[in-house]
Amino acid sequence: MSKTATPDAPLTRGHKKRERTRQGLIDAALRLFARKEVGEVALLEVASEAEVASGTIYNYFRTRDEVVEAVGIALADEFSEAIELLNAHVDSGASRLSIGVRMFIRRAMADPDWASAVIRVVHFDQAIRSKIAGHVRADLRAGAEEGVFTYPDEGIALDLVVSCSVGGMRAVIEGRGVESHDSKVVEMLLKALGATPARARKLAEQELPG
Repeated sequence: MSKTATPDAPLTRGHKKRERTRQGLIDAALRLFARKEVGEVALLEVASEAEVASGTIYNYFRTRDEVVEAVGIALADEFSEAIELLNAHVDSGASRLSIGVRMFIRRAMADPDWASAVIRVVHFDQAIRSKIAGHVRADLRAGAEEGVFTYPDEGIALDLVVSCSVGGMRAVIEGRGVESHDSKVVEMLLKALGATPARARKLAEQELPG
């Protein structure tokens, strides 16, 4: 066993170092996207922000689009983990959707840089849009089966949820948020999806998990 383990050790260390460097580049890109539009960020700027040699970044990414895709996947994975953790014990699709939208608006309040990056990448990268769409679609369907939602077109309903979520995040980071902004956005969104006014308000004001 020791004979097979020994030659693997240097490869494992090298792999870990490579992953750390790649993650550092992704984190650097995320910081840049918080400050600048995606199309304004040059590949070498990412290397500079990450404090690595200019040529190093080409060992990981060949174009800006590849960097954006990597950031989008990272944000999408974070999104999935956060939503699954928050909704681990929530059975209602309507409740899960309400909680997800509110928590992202609240995170935008607490972390404007993160929110700015998410807003820019969502509009630029298909990976994060697809991941978000998967969660939203499942909750929309569950909410419809529960009799809470009644919408004529699932695609439009999905776009409505994403647009309201991103719009709510944008409002708070631009200083246009109102008191209980997350609840008010969700209440109006749920009404648009067919929930009764009473049900929409109850869901929008429910206690958040965790």
